[in-house]
Amino acid sequence: MSRIGIVAEFNPFHTGHKYIIDYAKNVLGADSVIIALGNEFTQRGGIAIIDRYSRAKAAVDAGADLVVGMPAASSSGADLVIGMPVAASCASAEIFAECGVCLLAACGCDKIACGFEGGDISLFKKTAKVLLEEPAAFKDVLQADLKSGMSFPSAREDALKAYFNICSASVPAKDTDASAISFDDAISEIVSSPNNILAVEYEKAILRHHFDIELIPVKRQGTSYNDALSDGEFVSATYIRRMIYDGNLDAVKKHLTAFSYQALKDSRGKNLLLCDDDLSLPLHLALLSHDNYSEFSDVSEELSDRIKRLLPQFTGFTQFTMLLKNKSLTASRIRRALIHILLGIRDKDIFSLREKDFVPYLWILDASPDGLSMLKGIKKSCSAPLFFSVNELPNGFTDNRLDMKALDLVRALRIEKSGLPIPNERQRKITF
Repeated sequence: MSRIGIVAEFNPFHTGHKYIIDYAKNVLGADSVIIALGNEFTQRGGIAIIDRYSRAKAAVDAGADLVVGMPAASSSGADLVIGMPVAASCASAEIFAECGVCLLAACGCDKIACGFEGGDISLFKKTAKVLLEEPAAFKDVLQADLKSGMSFPSAREDALKAYFNICSASVPAKDTDASAISFDDAISEIVSSPNNILAVEYEKAILRHHFDIELIPVKRQGTSYNDALSDGEFVSATYIRRMIYDGNLDAVKKHLTAFSYQALKDSRGKNLLLCDDDLSLPLHLALLSHDNYSEFSDVSEELSDRIKRLLPQFTGFTQFTMLLKNKSLTASRIRRALIHILLGIRDKDIFSLREKDFVPYLWILDASPDGLSMLKGIKKSCSAPLFFSVNELPNGFTDNRLDMKALDLVRALRIEKSGLPIPNERQRKITF
């Protein structure tokens, strides 16, 4: 029995996501597909457009649609969707990936499929090993670049190039491209896109924990992760969100599964869809409530000082992010840091996750009948609490404290926007 895992956000669920699930089942031969799904707050440092239960159900329901170009074998959606703790969901790529991999390992996955923008697979695996072991030739350049004021992504890329050049590593010709590619370009191709960076981090997490799991990169179809343009059958989630925010949901209908489209349409009609700037007021209040922001995870002294100095100019989440951005602080890092301040996520919370091997619990968001049948075996092999509803948890359970805070905040935002009553987590009905 082969269980293939996928770490995802599905923000929102679209045909590109469906492609990977179908690939796992129809090409890789998965008997079941398990998803580790990001929380209401995303790895790029923002808020998900639609609630995680709708995103989870879209993944399970995905078998209702066909994706052109996939084999004509039977098609079905995901079997089990596990919620990721919010502290990892809106963290760096390293922590996000490690938590996702650990959750999938706890569910008995023997393979993990992930989107991949392209590049040499051999070099990709070597890159993961270098980032895990941090040999001196790599680390010295990284630290020197960071000290000079270079941003972490740029410093990491430069250090990798320096290391592999020192080691005189060769880059095999790509199977899909016979043209020559320079060594530095090969490194850039691997670490310059969000999907590739996450793929490297998945491989690194597998190596770190010595999991008997095979990582299978699946070539991304259509546009890249952050591409805001449309290009044929498959488009990016960024493009889809932008079109929805601009009032053009029907223009991207063909890029969404039927369930995902209907869920987005219904939520839009009730004014329940969220964007990053919906966080502006609660974030502003959180910033005004603290003096030393460096107590929060991923907030350096430099960033803390910039926040204090520029806070009088705050007018919104996006505006303030761009105001804080400089040569050494990327927009993604700043967005994540602001979310950490908003939710009160500190280094001790990340440390607590590490102590529990990133599996403090298994929160089941949705499941197919086959997925439900797997739970008994998962519960036997994993000591972490497994639950569908917080009502099942014992009194005094606090490992989901930050998740409850995040869910309460998002619920309040949706109530304020829609004027509708929305059940809290204790009132939520299980619909599968």
